[in-house]
Amino acid sequence: MGGCFSKPKPVEVKIEVVIPEKERSKEEMSPNGKASPLVYKVNGTARHYHLEEHPIASNPYHNPKDVVEASVCHVKDLENGQMREVDLGCGKALLIKEGGEFYAMGHKCPHYGAPLVKGVLSKGRVRCPWHGACFNIGTGDIEDFPGLDSLPRFQVKIEKEKVYIRASKQALQTQRRTKMMAKCISLSNYNLSSTNVLIIGAGAAGLVCAETLRQEGFSDRIVMCTMDRHLPYDRPKLSKSMDSHPEQIALRPKEFFRTYDIEVLTEMQAAAVDIKNKTAVFKDGFKMEYNKLLIATGNTPKALSCKGKEVENVFNIRTPEDANRVVKLATSKNVVIVGASFLGMEVAAYLTERAHSVSVVELEEVPFKKFFGERVGRAVMKVTLLSCPGIGFGEMSGFCWFQ
Repeated sequence: MGGCFSKPKPVEVKIEVVIPEKERSKEEMSPNGKASPLVYKVNGTARHYHLEEHPIASNPYHNPKDVVEASVCHVKDLENGQMREVDLGCGKALLIKEGGEFYAMGHKCPHYGAPLVKGVLSKGRVRCPWHGACFNIGTGDIEDFPGLDSLPRFQVKIEKEKVYIRASKQALQTQRRTKMMAKCISLSNYNLSSTNVLIIGAGAAGLVCAETLRQEGFSDRIVMCTMDRHLPYDRPKLSKSMDSHPEQIALRPKEFFRTYDIEVLTEMQAAAVDIKNKTAVFKDGFKMEYNKLLIATGNTPKALSCKGKEVENVFNIRTPEDANRVVKLATSKNVVIVGASFLGMEVAAYLTERAHSVSVVELEEVPFKKFFGERVGRAVMKVTLLSCPGIGFGEMSGFCWFQ
């Protein structure tokens, strides 16, 4: 875990940028391609500042055995504004033509693996067809979320009117790239009860904030705190893969947080924030001072207000333990789900092969009526009933139970 000095005097100091030999040609550039000054104003003492990056991102062609080059099409095969998924033999890439130029990068969205060729190309960006993440076609960088990772970018050349792509085999397999990131400086007088940036909440939003700070060269202490027992995980997957363990849906492995000095305090519930004195008070009485604060606690499931809501077989789903318990108790039982939202419908679909029967209770006549209208809602309900014959719909107000 990284640490920092306690209330040092402000000074302007020079820092040493430690760059691998293979990156010397880029030493005047920041992680995002902007000019990187060697004078860095900080709230304290001299510090050694360096950036680390996945080897694929820094130089994917340093190992000749890892490089593949192939002719993928004729220059006239693509018009401006078109995309094509091409095969290089050991993996696929997304070939793009825009403004008369060709670009090549990973073909799968790093978020959930959607085929980007089915997405939207506009103004130098490709938008994922599933959840809307955007990637710059020139750099492969993610520029709009959801998602954490960027795409690997590959070299393109034109010879005798044929388009060639030169790519890293490893990058073709992984289809993702982590941006260059800073690490916390090593300082003495480490103060456990003080941090430069405090993030309350350890979901995707909080983690994106922490990673973005490191990507922009921030090298002071970052602390994330969460009520949960686990490191940041992908909560939306709880309704899609209800028997998953926390490690299987983790947004980043444990080693990632150690490598980039992002501290995560689990089972820590913030009780109050004193913005005047910049202090957060936790439920157990622990206090932490901060310079900057982000509150990214997300939301909690809407609780039932009807009679019987507190019986032992009525559940909300927010944690992996909640989802695991529902799957276990619903097996071979009659299940009733209140609400035909995305989460409710995903849970219903997941449980159809495990439960004896699944019934969905909803106030509206059709699912997703508020989002997509009645016509689309009825089509969704029809498809659901055909593909998941164990699901039944009911229009009423009530609560869910397992029999």
